[in-house]
Amino acid sequence: MKRALSLILALCFVLAGAFCVAPSAAEMPEIKEYGFIDCNGVKIEYGIYGDMQGEPLLLLPPNGGDMHSFDGNILPEMSNHFKVIAVSPRGCGNSDRGEGRLTFEVMSDDLVYVLDYLEIEKVNIFGFSDGGNLGFVFTVEHPERVKSLAVMGSNINTMGTKTFNQISIVWRYLGFWIKAAITKDPADELRRDIQGMMVRQPTLTFDDIAQIKVPVLNIYGEDDMIKRSHSKRITASIEGAQELMVIGGGHGSCFDQTETLLNPTLLEFYNGVE
Repeated sequence: MKRALSLILALCFVLAGAFCVAPSAAEMPEIKEYGFIDCNGVKIEYGIYGDMQGEPLLLLPPNGGDMHSFDGNILPEMSNHFKVIAVSPRGCGNSDRGEGRLTFEVMSDDLVYVLDYLEIEKVNIFGFSDGGNLGFVFTVEHPERVKSLAVMGSNINTMGTKTFNQISIVWRYLGFWIKAAITKDPADELRRDIQGMMVRQPTLTFDDIAQIKVPVLNIYGEDDMIKRSHSKRITASIEGAQELMVIGGGHGSCFDQTETLLNPTLLEFYNGVE
């Protein structure tokens, strides 16, 4: 049994290797504010960088990521232009897990508490992978709180993920599920639950996102784990949405072009928002 579990876990981590984000050597700015926000009894970790009086930009990390997921890529440059708010979703970083199932809808409600605490009426958003998925859910559920939305490598439902990649997601989840069942360790159960979000979520439709009226920028890699047809349909479903396909980019490897492509594109997009 242990040998079978080891083989399953080894396969899972090999298949999931393409999802990692490698940070660059960009120098980190000073953190201006750090703490925890009570979101209906769950403490959510956050940090603020850049101009405290500037236009707010909320960064939403990928599955399992935290407030430091963008430290080595877009955060340093964005902090030169915005009041950047980085958060660790439930169960990630130093944020509480909370009770019940982890869903984008629950995390979306957490973001309302975050914005209310920080006294921010409307926010610009950048989300990568599951962070972008959360950005879509939040914008659909709370359109009055969003000024603009930029996503990268995101899907609105599991049908948008390429078959091989979705199989690897499920295999990794099964590995975590088996390990958690054997060890009963809360840390293993948490990894299982976070991974499980990619197995069943998100559950939006193209009709849902067609209701989005704020400016949207949809970025995806030429060789992304998200189907190109799905990414293009996302853009086509939202009136006025823009898109950028990163030539040669995979999923996380799009960050390899942070300084030459992502930062200039994001700044042009956000600066064009009225």
